[in-house]
Amino acid sequence: MKTFKEIREGFFSKKEKEDPDQKELERLGMKSAGRGGWDEKEQEKYNDLWMKLHKKGKTPTLQPPSVYRDDSWGTKTKELQKKLKLTTRDHKGVL
Repeated sequence: MKTFKEIREGFFSKKEKEDPDQKELERLGMKSAGRGGWDEKEQEKYNDLWMKLHKKGKTPTLQPPSVYRDDSWGTKTKELQKKLKLTTRDHKGVL
C-alpha cells in the first residue's frame, strides 16, 4: 500500500513532456522581438515551426508567420497568410 506522500508526489509530478519545437519557437520569438541579428533564414525557420505546431493542433500565441522585411502595410505578409490559409479564427494577429 502506498503512503499519502507517495500518492501526492506521483499525482503532482505528472507533467506534459516539453516539445522541442515549442521551445525553439519561443527562443526564435524572443530573438525576433529584439530584432538582434534576425535574418531571413531565421524568419523562414520561425514560420516553419509555427505552422508545424499549428498543424499539430497547438496554435502558438506568438506572432503568426510573416515575410522578412515586409513594408509597413504588410502586403506580402497578407499574401503569405492567405497562401497558408490562416484566418483570424486561427490567431488574432493574422492580417
